[in-house]
Amino acid sequence: MYSMLISDDEIIERNYLKSVINKFSDKYYLLGEAVNGQEIVDMAFALKPNIIIMDIYMPLLNGLEAARIIKTNQKNIIIILNSAYAEFEFARQALDYNLDAYLLKPASEQNILETIESCLYKKQLKEEVNVSSAKTTGKYPYSIIDQLIESIYTHDLKLIQYNISIYLDFLKSKQYNLEEYRLHIINTIFSIMRTINKVLHENSQSVIKLDSSLQEISKAKHWYEILNWTEDFFNHLMLLLKEDFIINKDSIELIVKYVDECFKSQISLDSLSDVFHFSPSYISRAFHKSKGVTINTYINQKKINHAIYLLKTSDLAIKDIAYSCGFVNISHFNRVFKKLTNMVPSQINRKENAQHEDRA
Repeated sequence: MYSMLISDDEIIERNYLKSVINKFSDKYYLLGEAVNGQEIVDMAFALKPNIIIMDIYMPLLNGLEAARIIKTNQKNIIIILNSAYAEFEFARQALDYNLDAYLLKPASEQNILETIESCLYKKQLKEEVNVSSAKTTGKYPYSIIDQLIESIYTHDLKLIQYNISIYLDFLKSKQYNLEEYRLHIINTIFSIMRTINKVLHENSQSVIKLDSSLQEISKAKHWYEILNWTEDFFNHLMLLLKEDFIINKDSIELIVKYVDECFKSQISLDSLSDVFHFSPSYISRAFHKSKGVTINTYINQKKINHAIYLLKTSDLAIKDIAYSCGFVNISHFNRVFKKLTNMVPSQINRKENAQHEDRA
């Protein structure tokens, strides 16, 4: 029997959750209920339940912060967030706290039970319990998801793609009944997002639209929308993983070398993407990590350094120097020059001034 706590500041929701749990009193035992975040933290420490279902918005301490405190001290407790669509954005933060699943209000009795059982099943796998005797819900391919997550940890792109293909084939075989699997899909994506946050060098949420996939799947009205958004998630996932696993220091140095040689041209992230076949956002992030500045700042500094050299060594007019360094107009040149040198171009000692001083 599994012990449980529930936490929600709304009595109607607490009563609903209690009614669901009490129907299955042979398997789940309700230890108590809390009305705010601080209370659930105190109860968790005192009673040490197996499972907690909690709301996000609660008095004194919100659900995310309460969950973080509990998970930090009691990692084996299963914590399931229970919140509305409008609060779905908090799922991203929940990933950082190693929470286990996400329920969407109003959750049906079936969804609640399936989510609990799914979390218990995954916990059993981690504890190396005999998997063959474990009961899964709806024959959902948990073993494939576990293999997929493991292949992400090992950076095995071929195995990742293989497991994704099997998983999507399963969903396609159930396409007309995908509504029944919606919550499973959401929690699968939730688990994968938590995994990639651990293995990637940078925060993936700034690179791909994984968050939107969760939201769109939760709102989808038709089976084909669920399938399309799930496929979209995995397409973005593969793009991200390929870039993160394949790109290396040598690749970044090639980009830097290209910029050093071509800084006078009109270089953009899109043009670099065309040349090096990485996404603009990834090039931007990787370049910044390597050089400590944004790529635009790096290019502008190269241009201004060359402009200073020409100002000191040539008779070219300032306007011509600006154009020769790749600036499209003199106003932009002056603004960038001032920003990077705290001077204006005319303050630089020109060649003729230096020659005049030599003659004197």
